[in-house]
Parts: sequence; C-alpha cells; structure tokens
Amino acid sequence: MSSFRWGIFGTGAISAKFVAGLTAARDAQASFVASRTQNGAQRFAAGMGIGTALTGYAEAAATGGVDAIYIATPPSMHADHALACIEAGIPVLVEKPFASSALEASRIADAARANGVFAMEAMWTRFLPAAQALREQLANGIIGEVRLVSGSFGSSQRLEAGNGMFDATLAGGALSHLGAYPLSLGQWLFGTPEVVQAIGTIGVSGVDEDAAFQLRYPCGTIGSFVVSLRAWAPDDFRLFGSEGMLSVRGSIVRPHGLELVRQTPLGPDIARFEAKAKLRQHSLVHQIAQRLNKSNRPSATRRAHRYAGNGYHYEADEVRACVERGAIESNIMPLAESVAVAATADVIREAIHAQAPSRSDSQ
Repeated sequence: MSSFRWGIFGTGAISAKFVAGLTAARDAQASFVASRTQNGAQRFAAGMGIGTALTGYAEAAATGGVDAIYIATPPSMHADHALACIEAGIPVLVEKPFASSALEASRIADAARANGVFAMEAMWTRFLPAAQALREQLANGIIGEVRLVSGSFGSSQRLEAGNGMFDATLAGGALSHLGAYPLSLGQWLFGTPEVVQAIGTIGVSGVDEDAAFQLRYPCGTIGSFVVSLRAWAPDDFRLFGSEGMLSVRGSIVRPHGLELVRQTPLGPDIARFEAKAKLRQHSLVHQIAQRLNKSNRPSATRRAHRYAGNGYHYEADEVRACVERGAIESNIMPLAESVAVAATADVIREAIHAQAPSRSDSQ
C-alpha cells in the first residue's frame, strides 16, 4: 500500500486538527470530506486542501475509495455512521467518546468483529510518547504501590447556539466531551473500576455541565476526577504512590513529558531537642521560608517525551499498521476497553442525572 487514503466525516474543529496531523503520518492523505450540508463540506475541503467534498454520510460510505474513515460527527451519530462504514467494509477511527452509550459502543464493536472490519476509538492521547512512557514507568514500579490517581479538565464555555457540547440531542455534556480522557486513561492503567460514585450539575441546557466522580479500580487504586464545561480547571493527570508522585507535563489531552517526585516512606515523627531541631522551629526560620516559598517537598525530575507534528498522526499510523496486517482492532485501544469506558460513563451519567437539580443560573 503506497498512500493511505482517509475519508473524513464531520467538519468541526477536531476534524481540522486530525487532517492537519496527517502531514506527519506515514504517507497519508485526506481524500474526501463529508458533511450533512454541501456548503459545510465544500468550505472544509477548501480550507484544508481536500480534493473532494461530499454531501451526506450514507452516500459517502457507499462511495468508498478510501482505506479508512475518520468519524468526528457528534457523539449521538457515531454509532450510525460507524455501522454504515463497517457494513460497507471500510475501517473506521471513531472520535471519542466511541459512542453515546455502552449499548451503542457494543453495536459498533460487534459489527466490526462480525464483518471482520477494523474499528478503533480515536483516544489519541494513549498513542503519544508521554502517555506510553507513563504506562511503562508505572509498570516498572517507579513510585511504588499506586494508591491514588487524580485528574481535572475544565473549560469555561459560553452557552451559545451551535455549541454541541451543550446539546443533549447530540450527546453533549462535560462527561462526554471532557471526562472521556481521565476515564480512558484510568482504565488503561488500572482496569475497569469496581466502584463508581458521581455527583454533578445539570444546566438549563439539559446536559451535565460539571461532574465529579470517584472510582475504585480492581487493584485498589482510588481515582478522583473533575470535569466542567462552565469552569476552568487544570489540565492535569497525577499518580500518587507509596514512594512518590508521577504526573504528566502539559495537558491531559496532549502531554509532552513526565514529572517525577520521589519520596522515601517515612517512619514515625519523633520529638527532637537538639539545637538543630529547635532551630528548624524558630519563628524567624519559618518567616524566611514563607518569603522564599520554601517547602519540604522533594525536588521534581522532569523528562521530555515530545510528540511530532500536532500529535494526531500517531493514532492514524496505528490504524494503518493494523489494517495492513489484517487486524480488526488495536492492542493499544482495543474494542472491549472502549465498550468498558462507555459503560463506566453510563453509570456516572445516570448517577448525576438521578441526583442533580438543574441550575437556573447557568446562563
């Protein structure tokens, strides 16, 4: 196979990022873009230098002529569009979340297996060098027994017409658009959680605009995550172990390195009365430490794990490698994990909607 040809479903910002990322992929190109409207398809094609603009997704799937299709339509449409492509024998890369529910995710996975057609969720973060290094370091026990994992991802969005994140009919919500990252990373590292607890806020939009959820994984590790469409929150992901902390540098979405803090387990704190110990508790020492912003925290070691291009080509190259060897799923992002993540999201979403009153002030 010489050039790997991609079809693009959807003309949003994420599609533009994916197409831009193909410039760093192994001899890949976007052959067509499809949209529900002719103007949308033509505008995107002209802006991204794509030769063919198609109207209608079913028609595009039937047209074929590509080696895989990247599906970045709203989450509520993922299942229908993926199934149409699979039925046509075309491999698919489905943007996260894989589907709007575990049931729909299972339909995609079952169809891919039944038809022998490749399918994968576009959880592109897993394929980045920093994420791969994070998993490797964790497996090597670099921070001992991992007891806790935390992450946050928040972006203060305006509630405006046309913002699909706030559209319940398109499977919008903080959990769907932002929570997919910590959920997928956590289950990739620790397995499907055995205990799931969640609270959140339902806005006038009808979707979960804020969500906080706690998980307990089979190994005993406890996860604590917050995501929001209405509040800024740090883009972070941290692992806390018996011998230190390991965290990503940069965004949880696009990490470019790791930060390691080593801490030897401590014994009991014993009262000491020698001159040096007394000096440490002197008022003047504490005043100076505060002014200098000194702390007892161990120093951090930072290591770069930079990605090429804009980072999106790693998942594209994984799709090509799998298709070329005849695989119907990826070992890094297997179908069963996408279904399992969707099932966890279902439990969280149900808990939030069951207990959260709507906020009338969310405008």
